[in-house]
Amino acid sequence: MARSALRCFTCRTGFDHGLYPAGCPACGEALEVVYEYGSDIEDPAGTGIWRWAPLLPVEEPHHRISLGEGNTPLLRLAGLPANLWFKNETANPTWSFKDRFHAVSLSAARMLGYRTVVASTTGNHGVSAAAYAAAAGMRCVIFCHRESPRLQRRMMQLYGALAVVMEPRQAALEAAVRDRHCWPSTTMAPLPVANAYGVEGYKTIAYEIWRQLGRVPDHVICPIAAGDALYGPWKGFCELRQLGFTDRVPAMHGAQAAGCNPYVRSFRERLDHVVDHPDPRSIALSIRDETGGWPALQAIYDSGGSALEASDDETLTALRRLAAAGILVEPASAVTAACALAAGFPADQTVVCLLTGSGAKWPETLQAI
Repeated sequence: MARSALRCFTCRTGFDHGLYPAGCPACGEALEVVYEYGSDIEDPAGTGIWRWAPLLPVEEPHHRISLGEGNTPLLRLAGLPANLWFKNETANPTWSFKDRFHAVSLSAARMLGYRTVVASTTGNHGVSAAAYAAAAGMRCVIFCHRESPRLQRRMMQLYGALAVVMEPRQAALEAAVRDRHCWPSTTMAPLPVANAYGVEGYKTIAYEIWRQLGRVPDHVICPIAAGDALYGPWKGFCELRQLGFTDRVPAMHGAQAAGCNPYVRSFRERLDHVVDHPDPRSIALSIRDETGGWPALQAIYDSGGSALEASDDETLTALRRLAAAGILVEPASAVTAACALAAGFPADQTVVCLLTGSGAKWPETLQAI
């Protein structure tokens, strides 16, 4: 079993497990979970994300929450290039990859004694938070984007959460954490309401891809907003190399909409931070964040990857091609396929596209297209 704690990305100061929503108390930068790996880390048997419990931050089994998340298919699809593989995260309990995130985040909340969870969402994040809060016996409040699908808000309510449509959401989120002792099931960056734990659930995507392929792919393409969806798998691949399961890591590529592309702009200028994107516009609401966290940008640099973009027309074309092959995804997921098709990766290089959420949860969007 690996022992874990928290450490600052920048000043490298270490801290005991706990909630630090404003980041590192020493320098104000983002924190992440780090591990002291023992000699007993093996390729584990079983299914789901908790098969990898020695590489996750919740040590005691009675704190762990699960609805059967993980173990999602890795597929080739008819009519698409043979070197493209698709990690179908729509097979998770609430039909998105957010279930990995909240399984770990809310398990950490229970480990640390929290009873109420709060989150901000465009849809998928809130549905998953509500489901896992229900499984944990926790109260849940979700601040919803004004364009979040009605269907998903109803799902949150059925799970027992209070779903509140409001803009701006940041101030309400900060107040809930500061004044109400709520657990923010939020991304690791950007600050000031950050949480280091949920991203650890995304590491298991990398572990599963490695097992399913029998090797590490050449490229992995992830849709990104705050950036946890890319940094988490990257961290997982790095751990596989550190533990001796592989001697290589993939190039990580962040996929964004052309109408909201702060990572693309930052990557092109080789900046050390993610810029703000004024007036973001895209059909891909789930990744329409004005900015993002710099750990994902650093992961792109460190892996030799890139930041890619697709127009809404390219995204919808890719969505239809995926649907024609049997997988219905939301536009934010189709962005990865659109970017892969436009990038023209060599046919002898293996590319894995992360499909993060089901199109069935976005009825207004499907009707519009």
